[in-house]
Amino acid sequence: MAENKLTDKHLRNLKPADAEQTIGDGGGLWIRVLPAAKGGAINFYYRYTFNGKERRYNCGTYPDTSLSQARNRRNEARKLVKSGIDPTQHEETAKANRSAAQALERMEKTVEGLLDDWKRVYLSAHRKDGGAEVEAAMRRDVIPLLGKMRARDVKLAHVNQVIDRVLERGVRRTANVLLSLMRQMFRHGLGRSIVDTDPTLALSKKQAGGKETPVDRNLSFDEIAELSAKLAASDLHEKMRAAIWILLATGARIGELLKARWADINEREKTWTIPAENSKNGRPHLIHLSAFAMKQLKTMKEYKDGPFLLSGRDPDTGMSDKTVSKAIRDRIRKEPLKKRTPRSGTLLLAGGEWSPHDLRRTMASRMGDVGIEPHVIERCLNHVQQGIVGVYQRQEYMKERKAAFETWGRKLASLTKRK
Repeated sequence: MAENKLTDKHLRNLKPADAEQTIGDGGGLWIRVLPAAKGGAINFYYRYTFNGKERRYNCGTYPDTSLSQARNRRNEARKLVKSGIDPTQHEETAKANRSAAQALERMEKTVEGLLDDWKRVYLSAHRKDGGAEVEAAMRRDVIPLLGKMRARDVKLAHVNQVIDRVLERGVRRTANVLLSLMRQMFRHGLGRSIVDTDPTLALSKKQAGGKETPVDRNLSFDEIAELSAKLAASDLHEKMRAAIWILLATGARIGELLKARWADINEREKTWTIPAENSKNGRPHLIHLSAFAMKQLKTMKEYKDGPFLLSGRDPDTGMSDKTVSKAIRDRIRKEPLKKRTPRSGTLLLAGGEWSPHDLRRTMASRMGDVGIEPHVIERCLNHVQQGIVGVYQRQEYMKERKAAFETWGRKLASLTKRK
């Protein structure tokens, strides 16, 4: 039987019919066109006889597999038949061997390999940042200690080693967050047959980080005035001090400020636009800048050395959250850490410890205290209401938001006025 009777043009012009079609290319290669009701797929297969029985070997699906590629696969299969090997059985055996090798590889996967697998399979699809923040936390505190270990060899003692190292820095919440992340990672490993057990199972947050600083921490008016006096007397860089006031004046998240570029600031309109890709909820947000906020931006602009409001060591990159948080945390803790600033406790307030993340909650709480309506505060924070109320309350309240930011700015100006 003649071979290579068909052309690519023939295949391109094939149309599915009501019934299945079978077309021969010669040399045992056939094209099967499924009916339109079944999707109309075009499949290649090699028809051969082995041990007295007719068999079919899959050569691919058009157009993912070209006619030329299908013929090559037929040729390889035909060689196997001539050698006394069933190509279908040969492929199934090869597939089983690959699966066994993959299973062995999973068993040998290190903790770092497990992290990579978790990020590739789960985090990249379910986290807005593709898992970058989680990966950074794990690489900072887990991988240096456990990264080279086989994941299935990790025991509770190793988990405690990570937690203890974090607690030495005095960050209980970070210890609890890491325990949660490690638990999620090892449970992912269970589902992927990378580990047989979850080594974090017997450890609770109470046993790990213990009681945390309340997450609803916000500063009182008296503490804002206290912060003003302490910042003025601190050794924090003037640009960093201004950044703290920007967070308090705008209610922006620390991550949004660190990603902010000078191009996002409209000095004439006195607005700051947070692009959708920089906001936590994926919605663009317009912040009206009060006179107080504009004053802080003016201070920051005096130190402008790149496109970002807060540049990192490389002017073309933004400053990291870790840099800002560490600078403040070192000045809040009562006892200095080794090789850190000796100015411990200089920013500790009467109400206790605080962090840059608390300033957003502070604005929300204190705005209400100066008479701003809750629905306006929600829009100032770029909150999205859920359900029917959210559907019918999509007004942007631009005028009210501008007035709210101005009112809040005046309050901050009065609280921070030097006496």
